[in-house]
Amino acid sequence: MNIERILSWLDRTLDVSSFDDVSNNGLQLASSSGEAVRVAFAVDASVAAVRAAAESGAQLLVVHHGISWGGGIRRIEGGVYGVVKAAIDANLAIYASHLPLDAHPVLGNNARIAAVLGLRRIKRAFSYHGNVIGLVGVASPGTAAALHESFGVELPAPSGSLVGVCSGGAGEFAEEAKRLGCSLYLTGEASWGDVIAAQNCGMRMACCGHYATEVFGVKALAGAMRRSLKLDVVDLTGTLA
Repeated sequence: MNIERILSWLDRTLDVSSFDDVSNNGLQLASSSGEAVRVAFAVDASVAAVRAAAESGAQLLVVHHGISWGGGIRRIEGGVYGVVKAAIDANLAIYASHLPLDAHPVLGNNARIAAVLGLRRIKRAFSYHGNVIGLVGVASPGTAAALHESFGVELPAPSGSLVGVCSGGAGEFAEEAKRLGCSLYLTGEASWGDVIAAQNCGMRMACCGHYATEVFGVKALAGAMRRSLKLDVVDLTGTLA
């Protein structure tokens, strides 16, 4: 399939143009190939991910954390050089979607976590760079058990209580979750200052791991591409953790 068609599908599906993001979302590294028969998916655009994608026979790697942030790549050295060199050597294109993949109402990290936890009556919450990327939802009878099964976290989440969810490094929203009436706030990781702030306001916060909370959207997007475009996709999230 023509790579431009795949890129267009990704841009539309994720509504990339609607987000003001620290990531330069979209195609971040082109290749000389105009066609793709296989697409690989990973959380991070790492050297390991690029090599695994190339070994799988993919022509495009789709990631949550790319290599171009803010003002773009100013110097190709260090870790960035390693990724760029590995990708160019393999003639592998790289596409990144940061906040759009956190926020997507169906395929997003937070939407999929909410589904796994069995949260009900979902409402959007937690604004970052002007983008509402997280959510709050009402716990079901199985939420506490699902939290333990999915993340190894033992915390109470009584049925009917309000739970806040924002994947990745979103500890800064713990106080807001408290103001919204949440009894539990789930994120990936938090700074020590955010941990103390959560303790000070009485917010129970579950830091479940940055990576662990951001495989959900990657997996969901891979599945959606397989169904919509009938492409062969490779999920690398389980091999790169």
